[in-house]
Amino acid sequence: MDEQRTATGAVVVGVDGSSIALSAVRWATREAHLRSAPLRIVHVAPNAELNAAAERRIASILTLARTTAEKTDRDVAVTTETRTGPATATLVDATEDAQLLVVGMGGGERYEDIRLHSTALAVCTAVTCPVAVVRGVAGTVPEDGQVVLGIDDIVADATAVTVAFADAQRHGGGLIVVHAVHGTGPVRDHVMGHEAYARKRDAAFVAITDALAPWRSRWPEVPVEMKIVDGPAHAHLLPAAVAARLLVLGTRARRSATARVVLGSTSHTVLRHAPCPVMVVRRDARLTESSAEAIAAEAIARPLPPAPVAHVAYPERWTLRVTDHRPRR
Repeated sequence: MDEQRTATGAVVVGVDGSSIALSAVRWATREAHLRSAPLRIVHVAPNAELNAAAERRIASILTLARTTAEKTDRDVAVTTETRTGPATATLVDATEDAQLLVVGMGGGERYEDIRLHSTALAVCTAVTCPVAVVRGVAGTVPEDGQVVLGIDDIVADATAVTVAFADAQRHGGGLIVVHAVHGTGPVRDHVMGHEAYARKRDAAFVAITDALAPWRSRWPEVPVEMKIVDGPAHAHLLPAAVAARLLVLGTRARRSATARVVLGSTSHTVLRHAPCPVMVVRRDARLTESSAEAIAAEAIARPLPPAPVAHVAYPERWTLRVTDHRPRR
């Protein structure tokens, strides 16, 4: 077993010996390569596992994970370590200086699947860096697929927007921005009329287009498609993710009555059912790149203009397509 080391800006992946954890290792290794970052493989063992048999099992888990990473990409520097304690709190400590945490999440009903599922959900709101959840679902995620970004408020979710644009640029793909227009739906649409809905949709589109200006300037090569939708966000995010390589979500990380930080309903639903890896980004998440931090800060500080309701102008040097996803009656 390797001597414990802390790699600044590393991609950290949690492993537990499951097959989905090995899928997470492969995904994390490819991501570390693209980020020119080291990979740190972490196994968290309960405090009770201190006997010789447990040590042999831990060594086997880390050896298999390391071998998997090296077979995926031999150019990535890999270290392994074991930590003891509660899984969520221990992973929080392990990612204190990491740029990304990767975990696996299965969809089975076995105790191991449920425990892995619970840990994945918990770390999404506990760690301060972005968290990529690799789902244990059938099928192959397309390597050349687009990034789908689900946002409620661009200014509040500036860090998630930064993560999505940077990832699309890193992988040479496009970005689909999904934004739900609140206060619409079949009944309300019938009351307010199609023209009123169209004005609301166009106003939302122009406001979002203007708010995305800092990212357009930083990543002008990234083609963007905007989907203005109504109804529950997950009802549009999940279909969009079918052909996606990655789904990025900004989350408020709400606090419950028991002082636990919990995911919003959209993030929770998407994590349970997404067909591709999901990256959850807290609104106060820490990014390792100073330029990325600056872009997010600029967007937060930038005042939003009045939302026009007339002609929609497409920004120069930005590939844009608007999709109106209103349910048909």
